[in-house]
Amino acid sequence: MKRSASMVLASLIFSAAAWAHHSNAEYDRTVLREFEGELVDVRWQNPHVMFRVRAAGAAGGVQDWELSGLPIFVLQRAGLARNMFAVGERVKVAGWASRARSSAMLVSNMLLPNGQEALFYPQSRLRWSDRPAGGRWTPEPVTSGRRGLYRIWSVADLGAYLKAALGVSIKLTPSAQAQMATPPRLDSCRPQGMPGTMLNPLPMEFIDRGDWIDLQLTTFGVLRRIHMTERDVKTVPLSDMGHSVGRWIGETLEVRTTRVGWPYLDDDGRPQSQNVEIIERFSVVNDGRLLRYVQTVIDPASLVEPMTVSWDLIDAGEKSIEPLGCETLR
Repeated sequence: MKRSASMVLASLIFSAAAWAHHSNAEYDRTVLREFEGELVDVRWQNPHVMFRVRAAGAAGGVQDWELSGLPIFVLQRAGLARNMFAVGERVKVAGWASRARSSAMLVSNMLLPNGQEALFYPQSRLRWSDRPAGGRWTPEPVTSGRRGLYRIWSVADLGAYLKAALGVSIKLTPSAQAQMATPPRLDSCRPQGMPGTMLNPLPMEFIDRGDWIDLQLTTFGVLRRIHMTERDVKTVPLSDMGHSVGRWIGETLEVRTTRVGWPYLDDDGRPQSQNVEIIERFSVVNDGRLLRYVQTVIDPASLVEPMTVSWDLIDAGEKSIEPLGCETLR
């Protein structure tokens, strides 16, 4: 896929970290831990780049830490590359430790032997150096003369996205809470169904097909079809993505999705019933420069009250998008 210089800069804001396929809820973000050790493994892969760092453990032993980062797609746009991280070198690491898994961490900073410091999140700040590795997490909007819905969009403000995704209120019913007593561990290499598949900021493209709108997602190449003509949904079989029907309300595309067979609300494995109803609104605002996305999930069997999350997107400045799935690049 050919990428313009402006796209490279604009794409710095992309991230699949908040809810996409691997939960951040398990990490304790109140404490940023740091340690030094030997980098013993680098897995430059999707959906999450992984590192293993061997550090001093208790009683004079050693401890291997598994560090999770963002997808390749994201880190490359921030100027980070696989050849910056050499196995066998000594590094300093800061990150948020897992509450559920010992020796697991969401990596925030890594000080390399050359004195450069890799920043793995836009909210990460230089801790030990004044020399960032690669580039900086600085978005630059793409200028576009297009004003309608039918183009490729990406998140406008990663910080606002993360705040929305991590701060959303989810109040489960007693029966749903009981199911979460033993939460499932989802396969991160399997695409989520609705609504979770939409809860990530990787690019998406709207394509006008006349009687329907295709919504092409970067994540695993998922293609959603939004029907613009009514039909009897009772006869529609259940599916992971459900059945989506759209209508125009001024400049807003409102999409109602039902008949969802996917059993999880998010990648934490929170349950949802087959009667879940998902309302999405895509509103072109600010003279066509922004797309405001609002998702509301209604499911009385699992949710005490509807769950709502929202963020803005900008024109990605691309002519096509390339699906991202599980892969390893070495």
